[in-house]
Amino acid sequence: MMVELGREKRQSIRTICETSTEVLVRGAVEGAMGRVWVPGLDCSSCCLIVSGDFAYLLGLAPKGAGALDLKTQLYQSASHAFIYPQDERWEQWLEDEFDGQLRMVTRYALKRDEHHFDVDRLKSYVASIPEGIRIRRIDQRLYNLAMKEEWSRDLCSNFEDFRHFEAKGFGYGAMKGHRLVSGCSAYGASEGMMEIQVDTRKDFRRQGLALACSAAFVLECLERNLIPNWDAANQQSVELAEKLGYVFDREYQVYKLL
Repeated sequence: MMVELGREKRQSIRTICETSTEVLVRGAVEGAMGRVWVPGLDCSSCCLIVSGDFAYLLGLAPKGAGALDLKTQLYQSASHAFIYPQDERWEQWLEDEFDGQLRMVTRYALKRDEHHFDVDRLKSYVASIPEGIRIRRIDQRLYNLAMKEEWSRDLCSNFEDFRHFEAKGFGYGAMKGHRLVSGCSAYGASEGMMEIQVDTRKDFRRQGLALACSAAFVLECLERNLIPNWDAANQQSVELAEKLGYVFDREYQVYKLL
């Protein structure tokens, strides 16, 4: 049976996670967010990190009873998550243990342009919004609005509550009257880095709202010397990121359980 590590007990996985550049992995190791399981309190040869819709397998892939324990934990805690194996050995482990029970999902990695971001262009995106729309920083009220609707929940749901969101993350929302219609916020946070989440209500898409909210978010990251990490699930997200100043890096694949 896998053992879950509380936030204050995660020093034991620092070594096996030290080469990871993933914001959600780093945030979990730092105790900022996410959940972590290891084979035992006195054994951290591998770990499973789950943060929102993402799961990471790191360390040495287990065998025998340890493999069964980890497999059970994945079913229990990451049944709908994107599963990221640390290396080819973990890929092989997944394919052996979940033979016929996995599907591959394509995602897209982006990186910042070597000249970084054009601040004036980002500010112009924030200003170029339709009449009647306001861009606001996410406060307690906007947090509550985001959590009420399915389309916007991921803007804040990876944090325990508003106090946690306010302490570790931040975000911007587009308001039409008293309605939240688009937003960009931190999906994950680690020291010096933010993982970006963007969502827009279906009936308000293609109006530049996601672009404006994302630009406001990136601008604050720049002001605070934070790295805003953008990982895209589809081509529309890639195109949005490129408008902001990101550069396409590579297409890659992760796993999901069937």
